[in-house]
Amino acid sequence: MMESTLLVPSATINISSATATVAERLLASVVLINSGRGSGSGVIWAADGLIVTNSHVVHADAAEVILRDGTRLEGRLIARNPARDLAALRVEATGLPAAAPGDSSRLHVGQMVLAVGNPLGLRGVVTAGIITGVGQVATRERTRLDDLIQADVALAPGNSGGPLADIAGRVIGINSMISAAGIALAIPVAAVQAFLAPQRKDRPYLGIEAMAVHVRTTGQERGGLLLTTVEDGSPADRAGLLQGDVVLGFDGQPIQSDDDLNLWMASWEGGRAVELAVIRGHEPREFTVVPSTRTTA
Repeated sequence: MMESTLLVPSATINISSATATVAERLLASVVLINSGRGSGSGVIWAADGLIVTNSHVVHADAAEVILRDGTRLEGRLIARNPARDLAALRVEATGLPAAAPGDSSRLHVGQMVLAVGNPLGLRGVVTAGIITGVGQVATRERTRLDDLIQADVALAPGNSGGPLADIAGRVIGINSMISAAGIALAIPVAAVQAFLAPQRKDRPYLGIEAMAVHVRTTGQERGGLLLTTVEDGSPADRAGLLQGDVVLGFDGQPIQSDDDLNLWMASWEGGRAVELAVIRGHEPREFTVVPSTRTTA
């Protein structure tokens, strides 16, 4: 198959030489994924072989991953979240050109973006456009979806799993689907980082199990995490946390779901203490916990 590097603007946009350089750098971090039931795209997330793509791109426990230079590797599925349409593969390789993640919390309508992927059998296609919305949207398959990036970039079969990036080449989302209005939809990078947090090799360990609940504080209802288990001798136990406590926030940031907890885990810096806002009974409490590190394969 002949490889091509295409710059195809979705609207009347001048692609400067600087943008072309950014696009070329992005292309190095985009892979082609063959699953046996079609192909899609993926993003090299870490130089040690971590690949991120859509759940619907990977149909089994393994898939072929083809790098930009044509190298073919076996990708082993290590995580999947069908509800978020995310999957992670691991290939046996080091020194790969990993993409740089951006900040999906600061996006704005009208911001220029680039989408990179392998649509319709073509390798290395880049389309340009602007963000048209962030948040709840309608799709052909589902009436409403929350927390998605909407952009007018052109996507086609094979683009799924590729990056949506800002003009500096930082990945702000993973392209996933087309909305009912024909607008491209991407999963924000914050959701990707939360998804990947349990895969960290040096993940923080608190020694808790929790479930999402709603509590009423100061006359308002809000979300939190009810501690269902606090392991004996764990960092949480040593800090004084108890089963039945409800955690409302980590370091001043609200925690209302497992996604929020995983996002905190993804951003935690080893050795740093964390301040937990807790409700015990009806009494607000503050606890300082120093997570330990658990190394995973």
